[in-house]
Amino acid sequence: MCGIVGTIGEKALRTYLIEGLRSLEYRGYDSAGTSFLSNGEVTTYRLPGRVSDLDQLVPTSIEANAGIGHTRWATHGEPNFSNAHPHQSNKGWFTLVHNGVINNFRFLKRKLEQKGMTFASDTDTEVIVNLMEFHYLQGLTPLRAIKKTIEKLEGSYALAILFKEEPNRIYFAKLHSPLVIGKGEKTHYLASDYLPMLAYAQTFYIVTDYQYGYIEAQHIIVKHLDKNEEIPIRFHTTDLTIEDIGLNGYPHYMLKEIEEAPEVIQRLSYNYFDGNQFLFDDVLLEKIHQADQLIFLACGTSYHAALVGRRYFEEIGKTCRVYVASEFAYYPEVKGQKPLFIVISQSGETADLIRCVQLIKQRGNALLTITNTKGSSLDRASDFSLLLYAGMEIAVASTKAYIAQVGLLAILRAALIHNNDVMTDLVGVIQAMKSVIDSRQDIETMAQAIMHAPSAFFLGRGLDYDVALEASLKLKEITYIHSEALPGGELKHGPIALIAKNVPVIAFISDPITAAAIRSNLEEVRARGANIFTISNLALAKDEDNFITPNVKVYLSPLVKVIVAQYLSYYAALHLQRDIDKPRNLAKSVTVE
Repeated sequence: MCGIVGTIGEKALRTYLIEGLRSLEYRGYDSAGTSFLSNGEVTTYRLPGRVSDLDQLVPTSIEANAGIGHTRWATHGEPNFSNAHPHQSNKGWFTLVHNGVINNFRFLKRKLEQKGMTFASDTDTEVIVNLMEFHYLQGLTPLRAIKKTIEKLEGSYALAILFKEEPNRIYFAKLHSPLVIGKGEKTHYLASDYLPMLAYAQTFYIVTDYQYGYIEAQHIIVKHLDKNEEIPIRFHTTDLTIEDIGLNGYPHYMLKEIEEAPEVIQRLSYNYFDGNQFLFDDVLLEKIHQADQLIFLACGTSYHAALVGRRYFEEIGKTCRVYVASEFAYYPEVKGQKPLFIVISQSGETADLIRCVQLIKQRGNALLTITNTKGSSLDRASDFSLLLYAGMEIAVASTKAYIAQVGLLAILRAALIHNNDVMTDLVGVIQAMKSVIDSRQDIETMAQAIMHAPSAFFLGRGLDYDVALEASLKLKEITYIHSEALPGGELKHGPIALIAKNVPVIAFISDPITAAAIRSNLEEVRARGANIFTISNLALAKDEDNFITPNVKVYLSPLVKVIVAQYLSYYAALHLQRDIDKPRNLAKSVTVE
């Protein structure tokens, strides 16, 4: 959540900051701002609203040595001018942008107010910048003032900081919120992830927790809070390219990413199977075999993928539990002597999961991370890490990352039981996905029939219930239609009281074991006047079904049915004229608890 950019030495400084903020819009935000430093003067432009509004506000010609920028997702204080970043200290010595949440900011704020400092915003960020100035005015150097400040902060932060008398330097600090340094030609960059820097930097350094320092045009200093010496910097490259953030002719990133699903499965196949054998670490496979319990931790869409994974591993005899990470972080429950934790996160920077990982590390348990982001906090913290190879996902509502998560879990399960048939089964999935993509106009017709309903219900049993949960989330996320997902058999245990005339009920039917039962549930809601939509596969289809998918193996049916659900939400949002890629109040990378 929130996005940070900064650069020093870049001639086209304004362009980098504005376009960099545009590339971070997918993270979610409600305000935007920039600050430019030149000749001891800091000029700040900020407002509640979009980066496009900021672009109109900032002069087209800027003379500056250094600059920082920010997109804010409100955590402390409403979205308004006063709370937008960057924030400046009382006497103007420090200006900074901040991603994260400071838990003890009220205590620190009271202390500073007692010493005569005033505050213009409701944010925790303004406390940080004034605390830096307070320490600086006690006679410390800017770097020492920053170090002393972050030693007092409790919570999470990524900071980019300007000191007005040092126009050739940008300071930084990081704890539990992502921050990356990019190295260009006589230029250095800061950003919350790689995207803003792809067109400018050739190599990168990921700032890790408790590190702080500064960048200059041709020099970088990185230190650790607990150490006095400089930390050696090892730059790396990335496989991401500028093309990864292009729409390639699509009107929305979400539509583009839905239709990349077949490629995602293909890439998983190439990366985890060489045509003869699976390509997983033997130590990881043995660790899974030895574990007396597999504990999945995830949030949102990744949690729904974990529910499918639980079924996969229970079918081969493993005891599994699935927890919402934000709950486990405060109420950890571990049974068994040799548990293996499996953390699933698209971004690898999810704050709730990072908190869970800290607990896991304290216990000394083994940890596997499944993520789309190499080098992320969760990737680095794990004993084992499996990458999703889904490519950059920019739309806030996750689509192809879910496909990659479920697909990878299916391949991992097959590797454990030495069953190469999964690769043939996935070829069938790819063909089925392409068939759904070719028939998407039929799904658009369904979407137009439900788009004006105040509420909708999704039904399923078994794996279809897991898909129903994800379908319901997608509809809520981008259409703002209230939605619930239910196991078919739970209808008559209370929720059927909500079924009235013309209420949309969407059912998934993929499993011959439960097909008759779910159709019986549909008759119950039909009798109450519900508007029923049935999504079945060819083997189980009836004449009245609204959309029929090609047959695939039942255990892989979520990979196909979820695309129907994604299209359904997309087209409903499209005709409702919602902001599809950036729905209100949501952020792509949830880096605060």
